[in-house]
Amino acid sequence: MKTQKIILGLLILGLNFVSCSKNDDDDVQIVENTPEYPMKSLIEDGVIELKNTTLNSPNTFELGYKFKSFKNGQITALGIRVPDNDIYRVTLWNVDTEEILKTINITSSSGLLSFEDIEPVNIESGTLYFISINTNDYYIFNDDGNVVFPVETDNILVTGYGSKLGQNQSLPTQFTNTAYLGMVDIKFTANN
Repeated sequence: MKTQKIILGLLILGLNFVSCSKNDDDDVQIVENTPEYPMKSLIEDGVIELKNTTLNSPNTFELGYKFKSFKNGQITALGIRVPDNDIYRVTLWNVDTEEILKTINITSSSGLLSFEDIEPVNIESGTLYFISINTNDYYIFNDDGNVVFPVETDNILVTGYGSKLGQNQSLPTQFTNTAYLGMVDIKFTANN
């Protein structure tokens, strides 16, 4: 009888292990937001079109785009697409305070989109930011005079293109909504 109780106890214990073997964590789904690349998306969606390429211009510019997000989130990488192989300074700015939030150098791969991961920079919904590249090599998009900006892409509103002549790290002050020069971008992930 004692042996039967032990066998029965082991059998019940074994069945409990088998019936509890399902991992309860399998029911938990982690939802991660997809990273967004605003300028890359606008080009891929045909919102802006490549019109011309400039190599070794006698003038160097700080150029890029002004934007704001519809959600709080993080910028985790900065990227460029330049028609030459070289190293370029890329800067992320807070437009309202004119504060430099991040500066890195990115090596371009002639005509390919090149991104560098950065320590995440938190950005707030509704705040204006600017991403720029300092270069004399650039692509020219939509130079036909038609209004391009402001334009939405996912959780980002690109409000305009800006530039400033020179090699100094200065926030661009000349803005237009009909053209875009360069190709600098961010990797943005919105908070849940």
